Amino acid sequence: MKAVMLFLLGIVLLIFTCAANSTFWSTGVLPYFHWTPSPDYHHLLVMDLYHTKAYIIRKIGHFSGFCIFGILLYRITRSYGKSIFWSIIFAVTTEIFQLYFGRDGRLYDMVIDSAGILTGMILLGLMKSWPRTSGLISRRS
Repeated sequence: MKAVMLFLLGIVLLIFTCAANSTFWSTGVLPYFHWTPSPDYHHLLVMDLYHTKAYIIRKIGHFSGFCIFGILLYRITRSYGKSIFWSIIFAVTTEIFQLYFGRDGRLYDMVIDSAGILTGMILLGLMKSWPRTSGLISRRS
């Protein structure tokens, strides 16, 4: 079941990153794809940061989607290192795939995705270090 959840989230992330129109989810339009056989890899280095509400929501989506992806991968591998490595590989791959689908893959999106992955691993580490109690209130006096 864990692997199925990870696979489904991976497919969702690929659809969101490779669809020709990234706003399909908010407009109710079915996603469509446009293949670009010879992408310009220089687009990865463009720094076109915006401060609009929609742009910030998309970046939060990058961060949280890959945070969850990393956590799900950790639940399968039980290794922080493997989870971080393979999640970042997937994040980089999705940004490069965007170039082939007429979208703008960006290096800074790889950084945002990686920050989400690392945040997920930190949260997992913190949760593992919290003392476990048998009820809502610890009986320590």
